[in-house]
Amino acid sequence: MSIDTNAPYKVPEKYQPKNKNVEPKMKKSAVFMIFLGWFLNAVITIAIGAAIVFGIIKIIEAVNSGNQKTEPETSVETNQA
Repeated sequence: MSIDTNAPYKVPEKYQPKNKNVEPKMKKSAVFMIFLGWFLNAVITIAIGAAIVFGIIKIIEAVNSGNQKTEPETSVETNQA
């Protein structure tokens, strides 16, 4: 038995669609799940971006407020020999 590997695959008749001109329809729940996935991805991406921006601002504020202290905090007791 020889198999012609150059011939295109032909689907058996029992697996052919009954109405070839009709597109398959998605259930409403499937459409909702696709929308929910895209929506959650967008919300998470925006939240991560906002957290990064907020974190950078807080780091800059902490560094700038740390530069204002010029004298170290020492007391008389710690400087005694």
